[in-house]
Amino acid sequence: MTTRTAPWPSGTPCWADCAFEPAHRGMHHAQDFYEKLFGWDVRRDAEHEDYRVCRKDDQPVAGLEHKNGSEAPPFWTTYFATDDIAATCAAVTSAGGKVLTDPFEMAASGQAAYCADPTGAFFGLWQGGELPGFGLVNEPGSVAWNDLMTRDFEGSKSFYANVFGFTYDDGDNSYAVAKLPTGETVCGIHEAVELPDGAPPSWLVHFAVADRDSSAQIAQELGASILMMMDTPFGPEALLQGQHGEIFTVIAMNDTGADAD
Repeated sequence: MTTRTAPWPSGTPCWADCAFEPAHRGMHHAQDFYEKLFGWDVRRDAEHEDYRVCRKDDQPVAGLEHKNGSEAPPFWTTYFATDDIAATCAAVTSAGGKVLTDPFEMAASGQAAYCADPTGAFFGLWQGGELPGFGLVNEPGSVAWNDLMTRDFEGSKSFYANVFGFTYDDGDNSYAVAKLPTGETVCGIHEAVELPDGAPPSWLVHFAVADRDSSAQIAQELGASILMMMDTPFGPEALLQGQHGEIFTVIAMNDTGADAD
């Protein structure tokens, strides 16, 4: 079991959350859906009424929150760890991205900021406090991997290299595995030519499961849609869309799968 209590190295995807309407068929349905799909224990944050920390084996694995009035459908946000959120925001701007919200305090939990890369892909920054980020990864019910789906492969690689110091192992001309300066693999960048017209570039969160087929079936029975089933070098995977529109994957990681740690 891959658990962690210390802060994640800067540039590592360290948290993921999704925002839903606060009404009954929004947050209430989402909480019920993910508890049944992943076996999460979803707890209301004591200091933030609108935020819920999802736990697996008593470790934090993701968050659910109330929407702030945006008309956009729910989507899973990938957060990158930083040990100096102000400096990372400056690096985002210098590299051609946008800081959408200045850093703000989440009480003792940490500091967050929201950004967009030059193509418009949305992501978060997280400087951990009492919540360093994921306490469990690469186990069923936790995040296993994060991929950027982009139409600008080289431009996206350059941006994240400038912000986080990534280097890349290019598997082919359309996929690159990003590494920290210390050598750890942390995420992927994919030239997603199959993105429909009008679909924005985005970070895609992959959740580990014990069995792809049974998890996809459970998700479907709970109201989700199965968009695609595929066999990948990292294990069998299913692309799903929740009833409220959020897109994510479930993957049964094999021994050669990418390691989020």
